Amino acid sequence: MDVADPREIFVDLDGTLLRTDLFFEAIVRYVRLRPWRIFYLPFVLMRGPAVAKAVLARAVRGDPARLPYEQGLIAHLAECKAEGCRIVLATAAHSAEATRIARHLGIFDGILATRRGVNLKGSRKLAEIQLMSEGRPFIYAGDSAADRPIWRAAESAIFVNAPSCDVVEAEQKKHVALSLETRPPLWIAFLRQMRLHQWAKNLLLFVPLLTSHRYGAVATDASTVAAFLAFGLCASGNYFINDLSDLDADRAHASKRRRPLASGDLPLAWGVFGAVALPALAFALSAVCLSWKFTAVLGCYFALSNVYSFFIKRISTADVFALALLYTVRVVAGAVAVAVVISSWLLAFSMFMFISLAYLKRYIEVHQLVQDNAKAKGRGYSGADADTMFSLGIANATAATVVLALYVSSEEVRALYRSPSILWSLCLLLLYWSNRIWVGARRGKINEDPVIFAVRDRVSRAVGVLALLCVLAARFV
Repeated sequence: MDVADPREIFVDLDGTLLRTDLFFEAIVRYVRLRPWRIFYLPFVLMRGPAVAKAVLARAVRGDPARLPYEQGLIAHLAECKAEGCRIVLATAAHSAEATRIARHLGIFDGILATRRGVNLKGSRKLAEIQLMSEGRPFIYAGDSAADRPIWRAAESAIFVNAPSCDVVEAEQKKHVALSLETRPPLWIAFLRQMRLHQWAKNLLLFVPLLTSHRYGAVATDASTVAAFLAFGLCASGNYFINDLSDLDADRAHASKRRRPLASGDLPLAWGVFGAVALPALAFALSAVCLSWKFTAVLGCYFALSNVYSFFIKRISTADVFALALLYTVRVVAGAVAVAVVISSWLLAFSMFMFISLAYLKRYIEVHQLVQDNAKAKGRGYSGADADTMFSLGIANATAATVVLALYVSSEEVRALYRSPSILWSLCLLLLYWSNRIWVGARRGKINEDPVIFAVRDRVSRAVGVLALLCVLAARFV
């Protein structure tokens, strides 16, 4: 861009300077702080955009330093300002929010924003820009179809993740000052937010099918597959809900800030859509393909997941037991899907094993805080708790192995398996894997969810295959 002569650059905020929308950010915070507000929210929105933005701006206040910015655009604007350009923030966001962001960035010479019942968007924003520029040529930076009248009135345009048709039209007219494309395709960001790799946890639904020896029948196999899909969709919907409610904590986290919603790769409007549509699809699938009992279990899982996300995960120890219960519910759901009675042995094993995994998940999160004894943001733990969680996790893993050993030596096993002695190999495999993963976590070699680590880790996959072969060999050999 030729900036030899001083000129004005008007910069949109939502979706342009920011990789998010402040209006949706405010709605999410408004509901998250007091969930009952979701029933009052429609009445706020019915009063019109300008009034709603004012109400939300008074009710909630985000930290400008934690918002996801378009760093490439900020760098470009800083260069332009150094060369004499006057830069104005022109946004439909409320003036209070725009002012906080402008002060934080320190590159703006003026602000145009929504105020006193005036929603500054589209043609209304153009009118105020033309009034401020007093007929002088200006450059406008925007991102959406609502910015088209302003782009066409500007001397040249800056496009940030804008519709390709607008960019092509401006390029043909040699009307482009800068074009940035920093977001992945929407469908890729949506699938990433669904966290399909986390569906590996739902393989627990197949455990009752395996332990009851009812595999091979078309009806039971199909029911378990349908249950797997229903739980996967419901879990993905919960990830949308969880990340919407945990935006600030995720943005303060070293790795979670790269999640699609936290980073701005996926618009918050699509986050709300996923939070509603995916669980609805899961319950529809359950109602059509499975029994009402399974649907009831799925409902309990969905409710517990949301209670965990909004309340329990901030309470030490209670959050670990809630996580363990969410794992156990999957096993129960698998039993309900194929209409078998789950054994007390399996429940006892699940309880100890999943508490160990839950402690491992928390241990990995706080292990990095040991050096400075800092408190994990959005959690009830500090770095000083790492050793306690390590001991408790190992103790529960050992208890799970003892329960497995008692089960292998029980009368039930002798009745179900031809060669029950082969099952003793499962105890060795479980001890090896649990000790290996805890030592790895202690050494800082595991920096992700333990289940995801197990799916990606070749040794863990090999242990899983050997365990399955041991069960089949004990059954048929």
